[in-house]
Amino acid sequence: MADVRDTDRELPPLDTLAARLEYLFDKIRPTLDELSDTDEPGRKYTNKEVADKINDAAPETGVTISAAYIGELRRGVASDPRTSHVRALASAFGVNSGYFVDDAAAQRTQDQITLLNELRRMDVKQVALRQVLADNGLSATDTQLIEQMVARLRAVAEGEGNGPGTTSSSPDNRG
Repeated sequence: MADVRDTDRELPPLDTLAARLEYLFDKIRPTLDELSDTDEPGRKYTNKEVADKINDAAPETGVTISAAYIGELRRGVASDPRTSHVRALASAFGVNSGYFVDDAAAQRTQDQITLLNELRRMDVKQVALRQVLADNGLSATDTQLIEQMVARLRAVAEGEGNGPGTTSSSPDNRG
């Protein structure tokens, strides 16, 4: 049930560059390729890691940035970065640079990040089912009920429902 509340909850307001940048740090995680063997999967990026990503691309982009400056941007101490820094930060997180300056772009990015995080947490088929059900006007509660029914039918089909007190000929356990 908590999953339903999470998907229905309003996204946080992102009315400053600092809030938008902090949102990216909070929601986007390093890929497995970016983690070392000792790193914990699912941890947040550090300012230094994002600065390193930007600085590693400097031969192509001509943009460099310090971890300290990224920290200032996150805290709102610095609030008017150069356009090249905005583009570099967006690129480091894999989002459109409009995210930092356009409310509609920020909302689209938030929606995409929410969907991507849900895809990571769940089976892709379940996410696709939710989308189809939502597209057909079903509420989040209805969608959750259908997902539970599908999970139960899958369990019965795989024989998980054939324990004590169940019969294979009565998957709904009425008899």
